[in-house]
Amino acid sequence: MTPLLIPRTLASTLSMEADDFAVILIVGMPGVGKTTLSQSAFRDLSTVDLLDVHPRNLALGNAEAFFPVYGERLVLDHVETAASLFKQLPPPSEHLKLILVGNLPEEIKKAVLEHYPSKSYVLMPISQREYAGLTPEPFGQKPVAVTMSYPTPGFFDAIRNGFLPRGVQQSNHAFYEAWLAHFFSTVVRDVMKVSKETQFLQYMKALAAANMQEINHYRLAETAGISYGTAMYWTRFLMECGVIFEVPSLKLSTRRQVKRAKVAYADTGLLCHLLEIRDSESLLASEHYLGIFEGFVAAEIVKGYRAWGEEAPLYFYRDTAKKHVELLLKTKTGILPVGFLSRAARPMAESLRHMKVLVRMGEVCRDPVFISDGTELVEHTDYAVISAAKL
Repeated sequence: MTPLLIPRTLASTLSMEADDFAVILIVGMPGVGKTTLSQSAFRDLSTVDLLDVHPRNLALGNAEAFFPVYGERLVLDHVETAASLFKQLPPPSEHLKLILVGNLPEEIKKAVLEHYPSKSYVLMPISQREYAGLTPEPFGQKPVAVTMSYPTPGFFDAIRNGFLPRGVQQSNHAFYEAWLAHFFSTVVRDVMKVSKETQFLQYMKALAAANMQEINHYRLAETAGISYGTAMYWTRFLMECGVIFEVPSLKLSTRRQVKRAKVAYADTGLLCHLLEIRDSESLLASEHYLGIFEGFVAAEIVKGYRAWGEEAPLYFYRDTAKKHVELLLKTKTGILPVGFLSRAARPMAESLRHMKVLVRMGEVCRDPVFISDGTELVEHTDYAVISAAKL
């Protein structure tokens, strides 16, 4: 089955929940399949594409007339091209049904969600489980059995190929070059009005090199040759349009922790392309490999929650005493620490020592889980070792 034909779990989530909301936002990175999803999930509604010149001109030039002309039961696609329209939506009513497809500025999105019976759904790149014909599951919410499993060598090709839908056989280089060209022409240039495109690409590459590191806008700005304020703005923009996502720092009152979040690319194929990684051997040899692998795991966990319209309770922990837990999940039965088993990662025993700080602080913790890339094996362990290919 080609990626374009793979059923998305979010479609079934929308079918179960859509009647509860007057306004639904479907957001996600460009090329992830938002238009296809909205057209298949809301066949009973008319679709207006704001890339088309006539509706966009009306939305931008005479917003008061837009909904009287097109009605109040619509799928509105590419909403980012006419974001100002959504400052004056029709008042809430039993008749109102709007599906807003695309990425609105955070302040407009927040206002919509506050003033209407509404919900925002994030469509992520295709998950591994969806590729395998399985239903994504929110990781960590069920007990994790003490098992040991390791991925096969083809796993690294999957990371490098990425998880965006594509309809024709293209090389990774050709596919992601085309994606970047489209992203720059329709979003960066037309929506964001960025004139320094070369610097914007350099900034994306700087973020790629810092994947799953705590974000340091001073360093990123210096690398890209831009101001600190511009770096902050560009990060926020990339996050709003779903290209990157954040993993927040867990805040505990009994110890001082770092405040900055980690950020990661939603699609590892784009990430590898920006880092000029062209094959699996280069991936494994890259100085950035651990950040790529950790970001892949974080993305797959987030996908499992967002497929059901939920936000992943995913965090990391680092305190001023330099204790660091790479990932952890808040669950109903306690904090679930997640470590990594890889030649590129620190030893399992060291990870366990860092995880124990949570118990010493009085937190209710579950037994840790280690995610393996298959490059490091253990003969026996008291903890679950899960193949990253099975997330």
